[in-house]
Amino acid sequence: MLLLFRRLSLMISVALAAIASPLAAKPVILSVGDSLTFGLGVPVDKTWPALLENKLKTEGHPGVKVINAGSSGATTAFGLSTLKFHLKRGKPDLIIYALGANDGLRGIDPATTHKNLSAAMDMIQAQGIKVLLLGMKAPPNYGEKFPKDFESSFTKVKDKYKPSFVPFFLEGIAGKPDLNQADGIHPNEKGYEQVLSLIYPKVKELL
Repeated sequence: MLLLFRRLSLMISVALAAIASPLAAKPVILSVGDSLTFGLGVPVDKTWPALLENKLKTEGHPGVKVINAGSSGATTAFGLSTLKFHLKRGKPDLIIYALGANDGLRGIDPATTHKNLSAAMDMIQAQGIKVLLLGMKAPPNYGEKFPKDFESSFTKVKDKYKPSFVPFFLEGIAGKPDLNQADGIHPNEKGYEQVLSLIYPKVKELL
């Protein structure tokens, strides 16, 4: 009886290992952001998280899953609850943190933005998860001090927590009509292709 029990236990262990191995081999990327991540105004398959998943699948990660956790209007404060929600459901291999644009648009105190970003990094790194932080710039019509302080809220976090870092999420895209929708804020399909080109080397390096 004991021998039979041991054999059954071994069979169950092997079966579970066979199921778990493929799942463990599939990197999961969580993309936390606002409407720029959600992809407001473009088809779902043209958002940068979808483009990233497709590109990774063709370049050595066929089982990759990129979760689009973007929410229109989200600020760095809202991002913390989004992060908590997803981390309770599972531990991704990489988190791409792309929040701050709405903080800048609303003129939120950069000290608050810095505090929220720091809290997010604490939460992520406490679980040993790799992170790519995407920086943002404030609108140029906000004078000199606010944009400078706003950008420093990202660089201070970068200097302290040492995440992989892209200084400006919309580098080469912002202000270009051919890469943005009519509102001048949200990238169009071509714009999101540029976002992918900007962040892909960092993602590939982290994976």
